[in-house]
Amino acid sequence: MKKLVILSGSLIAAFSLLGAGVATQTQASAKTTVAAGSPSLSINKIYANATSVSGKASKGVKIVVENSKKKQIASSTASKTTGKYTVKLPAKQKAATKLYVYAKAANGHYFYRIMTVQATASKTTAKKSSSTKAAAHSTSVKTTPKTSSKKTSTSLKTPTGTWKSTSYKGWSMKLTFSQKTGLNEYTYQGKKATHVLANARYSVDAKSANFWKINVTAKGGAKSTFYMRFTSSHKFILVNSKNQAIKTAFGKAPSSLYTFNLQ
Repeated sequence: MKKLVILSGSLIAAFSLLGAGVATQTQASAKTTVAAGSPSLSINKIYANATSVSGKASKGVKIVVENSKKKQIASSTASKTTGKYTVKLPAKQKAATKLYVYAKAANGHYFYRIMTVQATASKTTAKKSSSTKAAAHSTSVKTTPKTSSKKTSTSLKTPTGTWKSTSYKGWSMKLTFSQKTGLNEYTYQGKKATHVLANARYSVDAKSANFWKINVTAKGGAKSTFYMRFTSSHKFILVNSKNQAIKTAFGKAPSSLYTFNLQ
């Protein structure tokens, strides 16, 4: 059994990885550093007949669009007053194409979302989308709203939000991912809560649409890594580098095959 230990001051969060090993990753992917100072980024839905990518980001940041091969194909700058942006694409993209959209701040921090180009919207769909523009935009900005428990797709772009595990022997765990406060981890024994990791920096390395590598740097500088597999947009399990489900725990919680659900 290998243990993955995350340190934050005098607090320790340990992930016990059973059967974890080193797997050669064949899919290239960029990393997104999520910490205090990272720019915000929302993206409107992209359809196959679209000639541009639009949305809203932190004011004045550079917006870069890359194709699935991680090659830049277009760029622009978000408005310095409103944060709105429009990036003109060199050509219409095919449905199901993956586009990487980055918001890059002058301080070196950046944030991205992976967008899937959708099939051309019908006139009826387009009208409905126009009449509910505000609601659609809100969903694009927050990939993990409280109402997301009703979602059935696996189009999650970031782990942002609060995820609570199933219980085992009276114990449960909670992970909170935030662009402002970083990663926080808690354990619960009944109603007693313990904050085992506070405000750690983390980065997301998307190996595939639902298999992610999470790199963590605690306040004291200690670094660690764990993997998650999304079974839906509001549920994930922890896995090893080979994407195999494993028994895990952090803090003093007992190891088990926990499932984390979006709150």
